[in-house]
Amino acid sequence: MSLRSGAKRKRILRKAERPDSVGLNLVPMIDIFTSLLIFLMLTSTTVQTLRSPKSLTLPLSATSQPPNDTPVLTVTPEGILWQGTPVMSLADAEASAGNVLAPLKAQLLLAPLVSIQGGAPGALTRGEINILADKGIPYALLKKIMSTCGEAKFARISLSVNHRSLAKGAAR
Repeated sequence: MSLRSGAKRKRILRKAERPDSVGLNLVPMIDIFTSLLIFLMLTSTTVQTLRSPKSLTLPLSATSQPPNDTPVLTVTPEGILWQGTPVMSLADAEASAGNVLAPLKAQLLLAPLVSIQGGAPGALTRGEINILADKGIPYALLKKIMSTCGEAKFARISLSVNHRSLAKGAAR
């Protein structure tokens, strides 16, 4: 019996020397979570979206270029807004003769002029403008609005659209 109790005692002592549970090493897990957090922070800041009013339905396009942070000219079925401020009604814009809308041009001329980088000395522009128009707006009116923006010395004129995937566009 003493041999059995001696062997049992040795087994208990060996078991006490080595732990049953393995310790969890948290350092690699913290490194992975830190890398994941940095990746998500960097990618989330590159996404840009423009808020369009609920009354607008933007046209679809298969463009891959994201919108820039530029002044916004909104064209709703009711009127034209510059940075959210009403400029003129859509009926007045359609009824105006010529390619330049005078009330809109007067409002756009209030934007500051900046020099063109890499251009001729003294060359000035108002930079970029983004037109946010409903898809039901006639092209003739959009052409007048874009001509007015060009007359007001906006160098780059962009038209906002909803992104449509290429596969969906190819099926139509």
